[in-house]
Amino acid sequence: MSSISPLFEEFSSSKNILNLIETELCDGILQLTQNSNWEEKSNISLKNLLGFPIGKNYPGFFNLVQPSDLTAFLDAVGKISSERGGKINFILRAKHANGKRLHLQLIGQRLNADSPDLLFFIKDQTAKIEQEDLTFQCNLASKIGYWNIDLETQKPYWSRVTRLIHEVPDDFQPDLKTAIDFYKDGHSKELIQRVVKNALEKGEPYDVELILLTYNKEEKWVRAIGLPEFADGKCIRLYGTFQDIHQRKINRLKLQAEQAKFKNAIEGTNLGTWEWNVQTGETVFNERWAEITGYTLAELAPISIETWTKLAHPEDLEVSSKKLQDCFEKKTDFYECEARMKHKNGHWVWVYDRGKVFSWTEDGKPLMMFGTHQDITETKNEIEHQAIFIQQAPTSIAMFNKEMNYLSASSKWIRDYGLNGKKIIGNSFFNTFPKSTQNWQEIFEDSLKGNSRKKDEEKLVYENGEIQWIKWECKPWYNKQGNIGGALMYTQDITKVKETAEQLKISMSAFQRNFENAGIGMAIVSIEGHWKNVNDRLCEMIGYSREELLKLTFQDITHPEDLNADLELLYETIRGERQTYQIEKRYFHKNGEEIHALLSVSAVRDTEDKLLYFISQIIDITDLKHAQAQIEKLLQTSEDQNERLKNFAHIVSHNLRSHSGGMVQLLEFLEIESPEYFQNELVKLLKQASDNLKETIEHLTQIVNVNLQSSYPKKAIILYDVVEKTLQSLQMTSQKSDVKLINEVDPALKVMAIPAYLDSIVLNFLTNGIKYQDPDKNSFVKVKTIIHPDTIEIQFEDNGLGIDLERYSNSLFGMYKTFHKHDDSRGVGLYITKNQIEAMGGKIEVESKVRVGTIFKVFLTKN
Repeated sequence: MSSISPLFEEFSSSKNILNLIETELCDGILQLTQNSNWEEKSNISLKNLLGFPIGKNYPGFFNLVQPSDLTAFLDAVGKISSERGGKINFILRAKHANGKRLHLQLIGQRLNADSPDLLFFIKDQTAKIEQEDLTFQCNLASKIGYWNIDLETQKPYWSRVTRLIHEVPDDFQPDLKTAIDFYKDGHSKELIQRVVKNALEKGEPYDVELILLTYNKEEKWVRAIGLPEFADGKCIRLYGTFQDIHQRKINRLKLQAEQAKFKNAIEGTNLGTWEWNVQTGETVFNERWAEITGYTLAELAPISIETWTKLAHPEDLEVSSKKLQDCFEKKTDFYECEARMKHKNGHWVWVYDRGKVFSWTEDGKPLMMFGTHQDITETKNEIEHQAIFIQQAPTSIAMFNKEMNYLSASSKWIRDYGLNGKKIIGNSFFNTFPKSTQNWQEIFEDSLKGNSRKKDEEKLVYENGEIQWIKWECKPWYNKQGNIGGALMYTQDITKVKETAEQLKISMSAFQRNFENAGIGMAIVSIEGHWKNVNDRLCEMIGYSREELLKLTFQDITHPEDLNADLELLYETIRGERQTYQIEKRYFHKNGEEIHALLSVSAVRDTEDKLLYFISQIIDITDLKHAQAQIEKLLQTSEDQNERLKNFAHIVSHNLRSHSGGMVQLLEFLEIESPEYFQNELVKLLKQASDNLKETIEHLTQIVNVNLQSSYPKKAIILYDVVEKTLQSLQMTSQKSDVKLINEVDPALKVMAIPAYLDSIVLNFLTNGIKYQDPDKNSFVKVKTIIHPDTIEIQFEDNGLGIDLERYSNSLFGMYKTFHKHDDSRGVGLYITKNQIEAMGGKIEVESKVRVGTIFKVFLTKN
């Protein structure tokens, strides 16, 4: 304790503090001192609890507490009683050094009225609170709360979920009477009053379903369970659970109403009905269900699901079980099955069994199922007569029920599909019919909806690899009642016709590829790479005769450096990964020269997708390659010459500037030493010529520098700052000329530019605007921007003299072109500015009218 503060030593001997430590299992200690603000100190245990051992920088307790909790805590501390022993009990959320959130309980007090200090003992309640939250979430998910009533105080306790079910506000405090008053008047309130009374007086527990009126006056079905607790023959406590069962109860009531309605509708249809609790096996049949088999319900008693299984034919029972399972797994909405049942007289009767699951358990299992039995024995007898007719039909035809099981098949059908000696009646179509690309399940389902489907060509593949082509049609068949009983399928073997057509197609394909007169080289190449056929153009290109070339492979005349790339694409084509490919490669001419070619290869396959051969198209691009090489050489030469010209221009501009500068300095020295010489007209002309030469060289130097610096990197520059800096430098000039300078550029806008160029461009346009002002106007020069998708447009607008664009548009940006009489006009500024803009990948446009003004538009890239 002494490691924190002398205050802890003082309080260590305090009986109150020692008692507090003993009862609260302290995990850390916090000291608060009230000066202008609350100052806090943490002991080592508290720092360790928060993940800050000795040596690790501790940010302070308040900095780790969630802000909303800290505000509430300090409010509570500010209100603590100043009397010795005044106590605070508070839960705070604090952040551990590893990021985890801790729930800390702070219990503390001000030790005397005069002391500004408070001492708090801290317990880690994280595990407890997280467990409580988990319990609450589980109860919330199941909508189950709990409650108890202390009969001495007559005040109930409601859990958070119980309060949510009642929809009460956070400050609502129930008592026994108000708790009872939540139940709906009538049966619900009378029942809860009765069972509570019996629990209190007789010790009887209760479990009831009632209607509750929530705090918001909403009706809600609930399940209330109560357990009394007695001591010395007297009930001292009543407790239990409270569950929201509203949706489940509503669904159950709806199901009961639907079942009642359905049963009423069934009574007039002469159908047998059944109701089955799938989970318990409890079953209910009506009298008609029993009558179909020649029994009465009394004769079949006791009734259960075993009553059905004992009467059903074993083969049909197996089918029924599978279809029921599909229904339970929600693969089908309805259960449907045709089955045989043993009649009381010993013969078999056929029934159409149909049902549906109407309710499910909370974990998704089938609960209640309802269905009907219809006697279809007469319909089945009719089908047997039709089956005999089909068996004797001369065509290939088969008859199926709704499950696509065979009812009958003609002898030709059996022969066509190799079914001789096999039992097919009752078996599925899918187990006997060869594989095909068709989705037969979808076709049959469409037929059972009353639709007919057919196809003129269908490919069948047998297990032994044999292929058969058929023409087929599938349509529904109907019973006497006009109901669809299944599907009929007609087929015709067209294999021989199809094979003939395929052979003709292959033959026509070969002839259609008549390449003898093609203007490019063409060849048919085997899978192994042998030339099977070549045209004259290819022979001419390679230098071999047809006979010589057919004895070689393409590998024999391919340049070794290009062979692997060609073969790799070829093998991909053989594997079926591609149908065609194209590649530039080199062949060897018969005389040894290299032939550059563009090769295009296509694979030819038969109807079974078997690769037959390749068709190659070969274009001689040797001249093109030579031309490309020559162009590249010329480009390289041009680049070298341009570089030399740049160096020459740089040298010339440098040397001229040096010599002209020397001349100017000599004249300046002469003027200082002998000013009388400059009264001579020839000397004056010499000085003026020297100044003009210097100015001309400076202009040429600027132009050379623009070209030499065009490759300098561009940077993202804040345009507003550049404009503002230039305006400040021109402030005296603009005031003297009475021209208003306006900066309307977005302060955050950036443009990509070479900094020195951008400074020069802005300065040139602003000085031009001042220089060529209209003396008859209140002159201004304005800078603003417009954002485009890929560029930023910078506008320099003035209301000065303007430019006659009809007269000067073609020479506006020319060297030494001037359009107004002004002492400072040299015709160089716009020329240099345009070069600078274009060197940065931008462009410039202009709008101008004489005596109206001018707008220069500079477009620079965003990125």
